[in-house]
Amino acid sequence: MMDTILLRQPKTLKVKILYFLIFILAIYLVIADKFVLSQILILVGVGFVLLGYSVSYEVRKDFKNYKHIMFFGVTVFKQKLIIDFPEYISVFSASFKQDNNWGTVSAMGTKGMYDAIVVRFFTMNSHFTVFNTSTYELALDTAKKLGMLLNVEIRDTTKNSST
Repeated sequence: MMDTILLRQPKTLKVKILYFLIFILAIYLVIADKFVLSQILILVGVGFVLLGYSVSYEVRKDFKNYKHIMFFGVTVFKQKLIIDFPEYISVFSASFKQDNNWGTVSAMGTKGMYDAIVVRFFTMNSHFTVFNTSTYELALDTAKKLGMLLNVEIRDTTKNSST
């Protein structure tokens, strides 16, 4: 029986766009022969940091949970994640808005919208999103694993059923 589930959080669209733009700029500077080696190394270094970092939540059977900052899958920093034990776990479709208020991404609009299937812990009137994905099956499978680990009911509002 598992005692821990590690839930990797997806990168935002802003990070993916910034990563792509940095590498395009680096390639352009090399091709145009207008570069200084230190500039290219800095650009590539920043790009690899954006590519390699990730955030994951570790949910444990004893509910001593942690937030992991990882670099290419290796934890470089870990801190306690203080959340309430859930009364139930819910799987549902959600739309998210994020402010685009920094750098070149702000030129794309004032708000970024994206849809996802989320897994949330609900306690009374509060909630905490532990996982989101674009795949319903992955979200439901993750919720089932969490439900078994914590012995908590799962409510699947995406398909209007309860599991």
